[in-house]
Amino acid sequence: MSTINGKLINKKPNQFDEITQSIEYVNQRYEYLQSQLTHISSQDNLQYLQKLEQRIGFLEEVTSKQSKQISFIKISSIIAVLGVWFIFSVNNQPKDDNSQLQKQVETVEAIEAESVNQLLQII
Repeated sequence: MSTINGKLINKKPNQFDEITQSIEYVNQRYEYLQSQLTHISSQDNLQYLQKLEQRIGFLEEVTSKQSKQISFIKISSIIAVLGVWFIFSVNNQPKDDNSQLQKQVETVEAIEAESVNQLLQII
C-alpha cells in the first residue's frame, strides 16, 4: 500500500479485506494473550493465598504449643509455690509438742511438791 499526503491508497480492491483480516487476527491474539495473562495472575494469587494459609496454620500450631507450655509452667509454678509454703510452714511449727507438755507437767509437779512441802510444814 502506498500513501499520498499521509493517506493510504488502495491499489488492489482485496487489500482492504486482507488488512481487515489481519486486524481481526491481531485482536484475537490480543484477547487470547490478555486471557492468558489474567489466568496467570489468578494462579499467582491462588498460590499466594495457599502460602498464606500454610503460614497461618504454622502460626496456629506454634501458638498452640506455646500456650500449652505456658499453662504447664503456670501449673508447675503453683505446685512449687505450694511446696515451698508447705515446707516453710512445717519448719515454723514447734518441733516437739511433747517437750512443751513435759515442761508444763514438770511445773505442775514442782507446784505440787511445793504445796505438799508447805502442807507438811504446817502439820
